[in-house]
Amino acid sequence: MSDKSIYIYGFININEEQIFDYVGIEGGEVYTQPYQDIAAVVSDSPFTQFDSLPKETLFLHLAVYQAVIEKVMKNHYIIPMKFGTVVKENEEVKRIMKKGYDRIKTSIIAMEDKIELDVVAMWSNLDAVLKTIGEEEEIKKLKEEANSKPPDQRLEAGISLGKMVKASLDEKRTKYDSEILRVLRKKSEKLLIHDAMDDSMIMNVAFLITKDDKEIFESKVDQLDERYQDSVDFRIVGPLPPYSFCTFEVRKANFSEISPARKVLGLGEKSTALKIREAYWGLSKKFHPDRYPDDADAQKRFENITKAYQLLNDYCEGEQCSLKEKDVTEWLVVRPMARLGANT
Repeated sequence: MSDKSIYIYGFININEEQIFDYVGIEGGEVYTQPYQDIAAVVSDSPFTQFDSLPKETLFLHLAVYQAVIEKVMKNHYIIPMKFGTVVKENEEVKRIMKKGYDRIKTSIIAMEDKIELDVVAMWSNLDAVLKTIGEEEEIKKLKEEANSKPPDQRLEAGISLGKMVKASLDEKRTKYDSEILRVLRKKSEKLLIHDAMDDSMIMNVAFLITKDDKEIFESKVDQLDERYQDSVDFRIVGPLPPYSFCTFEVRKANFSEISPARKVLGLGEKSTALKIREAYWGLSKKFHPDRYPDDADAQKRFENITKAYQLLNDYCEGEQCSLKEKDVTEWLVVRPMARLGANT
């Protein structure tokens, strides 16, 4: 195995070779590899197995990855590539751009003049909020009842009380979240709602906005900060490239997984998306666990059928697809990642 690799950061809208005046992961020179009228932003580095790196090293690489993309962003519209995308040869970079050209080019055009701003809202004083909740009549009553119970029954009462406090906190969070989003979404083209990390966080939302609206958007956040000054603290992260809305990934197929899946569904070496669905529907009806209540293996068999369908359905995007080893090995697709969160 080669001890060198090429790290891909993202794609920009130029058709020339360019060397940037900053370094990438492991100190490699950052440069472009053009294809038609787009180019990949890359750097050379020692071969790295990202999923086996220590956490500290991984965070360091992530920081460099983000720094490179955000520096490139100052002069170019960039579509980020998923963190940890490494290939072995320059030809593989060109193959990725050739396979993904239409999607990449379309995304670069769609994201022109767009930036991402992430807005985090936190309780200014969570303890004070919880104290206020503790004064609610229903919770005070339940607290008194819990304290009056024998010691062996207080644990269960305490759990019920905790659930009620959490429900009240979530209700308050939802109220604030809705009010804040109602103001900010008017100046955004898209937004992606991420899960709150803990009870101290009210909302964590990525907004896609045009560059010209940046100051107006930030002024709206300032107005909200003034409005909720005694209860909510706001933080804006950005401007960022469109990480939450248009980060690309490279998907490859593993013949050692595709071949057994094909056999599970009873398919030949050539198929279509329709044939894969029809095979799955037929087998899922025939082997549904409800039809075999006394068969201990029924659930596992059904799960294997479903897993095989999901794998082949993801692989076979077109009208016709080959399931032969050579074609599966060469299969590659470049596309935007599915994002976690509520996208609106």
